[in-house]
Amino acid sequence: MTIIEQTSGIEASAVSPAIAVFYDGGCPVCRIEVGYYSRIDRAGAVRWVDIEALDDAELPAGKTREELLGRFHVRDLADGHWHVGVDAFARIWRVLPVWRRFAFVFAVPGLRQLAEISYRGFLRWQRWHRARRAP
Repeated sequence: MTIIEQTSGIEASAVSPAIAVFYDGGCPVCRIEVGYYSRIDRAGAVRWVDIEALDDAELPAGKTREELLGRFHVRDLADGHWHVGVDAFARIWRVLPVWRRFAFVFAVPGLRQLAEISYRGFLRWQRWHRARRAP
């Protein structure tokens, strides 16, 4: 599988990325968030993959474009394990400086449910936005 990486203008270290983040490059909120995270990822711990920029042949085995665009996906590059939705955000936070000390909030029962409700609301907005820009 070929991965298209977003360059952040920051020279990455020799450390290989720990995770691959599959994001919707057509979503303005997603682009802003990925831009922010990529700027603080000075160690190169994350490989950013714009789903919309991938050809069908470049999609990860066992995943469809619709599935990847339907919910946020992060893949551990060492073992291939997938994290989806709120768990994907938690996985990103665990590898980024500053945010790793706050990643525990996704394990706190009430906060995790609140994050999931908020994320589902965002997904509804994103689907509406995607439908509006479709020809």
